[in-house]
Amino acid sequence: MRLHPGWNRVVGALREFWSLIFPTECVVCERPDSSLCPDCAAFLRRATVRPFRADQGAEGLPESEGAQTAVAAGGADSFSPLPVIAAGPYAKAVSAVLLAFKNHGHTDIARWLQAALAGALHEARWTLCPDSPEVLLVPVPARAASIRRRGYDPLTLLLDALSRRRELPAGTTIAPAVRISIRPALLWTRISGGLSQKALGKRGRRQNLLGSMEAAPATRNVGIARPCIVVDDVLTTGATIAETVRVLRASGAVVAGAVVIAATPAPSGKDATTTAVLPAVSKVPPSEPAEKNRCVGVNSNNG
Repeated sequence: MRLHPGWNRVVGALREFWSLIFPTECVVCERPDSSLCPDCAAFLRRATVRPFRADQGAEGLPESEGAQTAVAAGGADSFSPLPVIAAGPYAKAVSAVLLAFKNHGHTDIARWLQAALAGALHEARWTLCPDSPEVLLVPVPARAASIRRRGYDPLTLLLDALSRRRELPAGTTIAPAVRISIRPALLWTRISGGLSQKALGKRGRRQNLLGSMEAAPATRNVGIARPCIVVDDVLTTGATIAETVRVLRASGAVVAGAVVIAATPAPSGKDATTTAVLPAVSKVPPSEPAEKNRCVGVNSNNG
């Protein structure tokens, strides 16, 4: 049926009818009838097709396992950050799509973000853990208030879909080994809606997250024989990843690195995907939701 010439006409008619009942527009360029138009989807793919190392721009990342081993063996005491693989830079189309998916309920564009995340996961798995037969993917936990506000956990939604379609790297398993802990000292801050991560500086982010996570029951399946890769959506200072790594290492786990969909600021000297121009569209007055989608920011549970 899909190969029949009339199939495309029927699908096109159904899409037109659906857009008439539920009108929508591209989260990047505001083109009508789709949450992500073909031109912006192609731009997003080009911006995330080549994963890169993003750990040099994040000052809050913990030390890598190799550096700790070298110091323990009597080597030079030089700081080497935990390696982080990013699918793309947190700018332009990438940031607009991420914000729309996370904060504005556009779960219909998750497939494009899943492809970007899968590419970064494959790169990290065979670059950071090439000799390990099994690798655990540990997602950064989301706060309960954020899940209630959105109605879903964005990172879990992406990883579960990749797992169902068997698009995760070979030998990897999702292990929710870290969870959010309830700290009495922060109870009033959470009730009163205190400052979020994006409103704090580097030191404030680190202090705000210190002790905010704890080991989950799945931690008992974590061991030295199976290295861990922390998975997050956006990397800024690295404070969230550092707190996740702290909990894992306290449980005896070996953390080989981390993976994010986007990193900001983007490292210099990368290819032209970080400076490409968005596809040209007709000039129309921007609507309020689109303006919100263009705002480059990081959610409160990001590092």
